[in-house]
This record gives sequence, C-alpha cells and structure tokens, in this order.
Amino acid sequence: MVRKKNNKALCLLNFSGRFGGAEKRYATLFNRLMEQQRDYYLIINSCLYTILTDSSVLKPNERIILFRDGKDFNSSAVGSKPLRKTNQKKSKLRLFLGRWKYFLKTTLLWVRFSRFFVGVIKNNRINTLYGVWQGGIWTWMWCRLLGVRLIFSVNGSGFLNTETNITRFFDSQYHVLKHANVLDFLSPSLKVDYIRRMGKKINGSCVVTPNSFIDYTHYYPVFPKKPWVVFLGRLEPIKNPMVFMEAVKEIELTQSEMEVSFYVMGTGSMLGAMQQFASQNNLKKVIFTGLHPHPWEILRVSSVFVSLQRDENYPSQSLIEAMACENAVIVTDVGDTRQLVTEKEGVLVQDDPAQVAHNIVKLLMDEDLRKQKGQCARQKVLDNHTLDRFVLWYDNLMSGAFNFS
Repeated sequence: MVRKKNNKALCLLNFSGRFGGAEKRYATLFNRLMEQQRDYYLIINSCLYTILTDSSVLKPNERIILFRDGKDFNSSAVGSKPLRKTNQKKSKLRLFLGRWKYFLKTTLLWVRFSRFFVGVIKNNRINTLYGVWQGGIWTWMWCRLLGVRLIFSVNGSGFLNTETNITRFFDSQYHVLKHANVLDFLSPSLKVDYIRRMGKKINGSCVVTPNSFIDYTHYYPVFPKKPWVVFLGRLEPIKNPMVFMEAVKEIELTQSEMEVSFYVMGTGSMLGAMQQFASQNNLKKVIFTGLHPHPWEILRVSSVFVSLQRDENYPSQSLIEAMACENAVIVTDVGDTRQLVTEKEGVLVQDDPAQVAHNIVKLLMDEDLRKQKGQCARQKVLDNHTLDRFVLWYDNLMSGAFNFS
C-alpha cells in the first residue's frame, strides 16, 4: 500500500471492557469511511476491538491498527464500590491506596502504549488525529511533540471530567481540553458547560457535531409489534435505571393483568442492584439480557422505548436505534433532548417513576397514539441523523477545509 503524506487517523481507546454510544458511533463512522476508500486509519485497543467486532459493530479492515492491551485491564474497577459507613477510615485508606495502585498500573500501560503510538504516527505519516475519550487523553502530549493536529471529541455527559488530581491523570480531560487544536462537542449544551468550566484555558477552536447517526441497515420496524418495553444502555446512575425499575414495579402492581414484558439490555455498575430489586419485589415480567450482540432483534418488534438519562438524552445511540424501529419513546426532558425528541415523536417526562409508569401504560393501551409517535420518530432520524451527512462534515474537519467562523 502506498503511503500518503497526509494520512489521518481516528483513535478509539477504552480499557473498561465495555462500550457505549461513542464507541458505536465512531466504529460505524470508520466502517463507512472504509467503504468509501477514504484515507484513514483506526487506532484501537485490542479489548475494545474484540467487543465491537463480536457485536457486529466494527468490520475488520487492514487499516485498523491494534494496540495489544491484554484483556485483564479494567479501569472502572477501582473505586467503584461505595464506602460503608462503618470503619470509614479504613475504607478511605483502602480507596486511597487503590487509586495509587490504579495510577501506577495505568502508567505502565500508558508507557507501553506511548511507544506503540509514536511508532504508528511516524511509520504511517499521520498528521491529523481524531481522538475519542482516552484516544485523546492518552495522546495529546505526543501529538504536540510530533506536530500532529489533534481534534478531540468531547462526549462526556453527566459530569464535567476535568479533575487535576494526579491519580486521575489518565482519565481526566483537563489537559487535552487545554491542548487540543480543535474540540468537537457532542451537543451545544456540552460546549457551553465545558467553556464555562475551563474558560480561557481552552486554546483550540470549538465546534459542535452537527448530528448523531447509526447504521440503519438492521434498524427498521417489524410488524406486528409486541407489548415489549425496552430500557437499553450502560446501566449507570446517570441513566436513572432505578427510576425505570420503580416504574415497572408500579405497573406490575396496578396492571397485573396487562400483557407486557420489560427488557433491560446492557451492563454496568447498577445491574446487580436492578436484579436484586426485581427479585425482592417479585417482578416477573422483567428480562435482563446483558450485553445483547444484536439489539435490533428486540427493538424491531418492541413497542415502547424508555430513556431516562439524568442530564442528556441527545444524541443517544440507543434512542436513535429505537426511533428507527418505530418505538414510541419516553424520555426525560433534560439538556438538548428536544433536538431529537419533541412531543411529536415521543413523550417527555420528569425522572418520576409514577409519571414514567403512567405514560408506559398509556402508550401500550393506545395503539393509534403509539403508531403515530413511532412513525414520526423514524422519519425524523432518517431525515436528520444520517451517516452520510456526518461523513461530509467530518472529512472537511479532518482535512482542514472546515470554516471555523
């Protein structure tokens, strides 16, 4: 293969052993770039690569460059357990030591990655890098030293991850936000929040991603629809999974004769608590699928999709997938959610279990309303959230043709 002088790369790193919307989005983007024979590489760690390919999200390609990370590394494990009220001093000491152990372990991995990364940049003559999450956090200093133009994708929601504590150096966005040439924010409100937090410390240009997208190949409705309600995503506190479980409890208590199944799809730190809640309350209609390799198999025939994120539902990958499958959607009215869902396409609620339960029952019982919202939802994402639209914008950004004015 002939090397070109202006090679570009997408760097996608996640060592947690899980993946979310950002990883799915950029894996889908890379697939399309390769279909169009664009001049890009994908730098990705092997654990994430395996998960994405096994889930049919990422297609193998000769322009994928793998960093062999070892599958035992899990950055989410440290400090994930809550402190007990008893023996709190001992717990704080354990947490303190755990953080330093994590920092030292991560430092060794970063040193190994750095040697790999510098070689990749030089050997492939990469001059522009688009970093996602640790793909920017772990590379910004080398990009500066090697003269590589760095565009950092700011995807974080739920908290502004700008810690300056040395033990969080390899997870905090603080330094890459300061030193990246361009910051690409996932939503307008995210841009406002980070600029308010960082102020003049941000030295690069700031843009906002024009739209989200999915590969619609597998996402379409199949009729007749079944009385299935889906909650899909990383099962973390910012997703409000327990609000959903409380709503399910309310429905099973008050609508015991209703034919309905509740699918909880995904993994995360809240999975155990959700399963325990279901067991303690004898919730017989809840089905935990874990990380489903083909979520479209459920979404095509489900009727209602619930997204209850605490701060932001835009531009959720799973929400767009559900809308494409003509699910009637129930979403929390927060952040920039209305850029994706209005009263025309779905139902906007507060994070109140009773309100969520009421609207789930209403949609299940009113077939015409459910169909109307589902059809409007599908049409909206097909019109506005297309991969081709994003590819054009992304290629202009990466090639330097973007007008920052």
